Amino acid sequence: MRIIFKIFSLFSLSLLFASCSTDNNPTILTATTPTVTLESTAADVEKTYTTIEISGLVDDDGGDPVVARGTVWSTVTNPSLSDNFTTESSANFTSEIEGLEANTSYYFKTYATNAEGTAYSNEKSITTNSLGGTTWDFHVVYDQNTSWHGDVVFNADGTAVYDEPTSPGTYLTNGTWTLTGNDLFYDFDSSNPGNVTYTGPIEVEQMSGVFNYPNHQGTWTAVEY
Repeated sequence: MRIIFKIFSLFSLSLLFASCSTDNNPTILTATTPTVTLESTAADVEKTYTTIEISGLVDDDGGDPVVARGTVWSTVTNPSLSDNFTTESSANFTSEIEGLEANTSYYFKTYATNAEGTAYSNEKSITTNSLGGTTWDFHVVYDQNTSWHGDVVFNADGTAVYDEPTSPGTYLTNGTWTLTGNDLFYDFDSSNPGNVTYTGPIEVEQMSGVFNYPNHQGTWTAVEY
């Protein structure tokens, strides 16, 4: 009888342990899309005439590894991966976006993607710098033997003032300018339109191109003061 009782007791204990170790309602963890923040503000963002730097942070991977993250942008609101985008390598990132047009508004979001999908941050609109209200040092090369420097002020109303720092006032000239995309057209003398023109693209904080005098063509470069 003692042997039978011991066997019965061991069998009862095994059933008790089995019932305690079994969970009829297990917790299932479900992955979600990540959480991402656009950290730059319109006030602190790095920008020039043709570039903008946007900073972002993947706050939470949503329980699944993030396989892509970066910045999306467009000239119209609500940009997505179907528009322009960068691909970054770390959770805390800065996207340098180049090849933009001066004095143009762009819309930006940061994004992060995992197996569950893509999440976007809030949207910000940022405008690249305008040429209006800036002063540039023009280095004009007439030919291999002749060159000079002139200061050009591009006013916001489309007028321009040329003056040579070595002879202030001597060659003071009023002109006009337009910027189509990133291509400058600077008419040196508005009293004689088209007589002398400077044309060329603006790139970040420098410009270069060709100038046309009557029956002569030379080159120029310029940097912003």
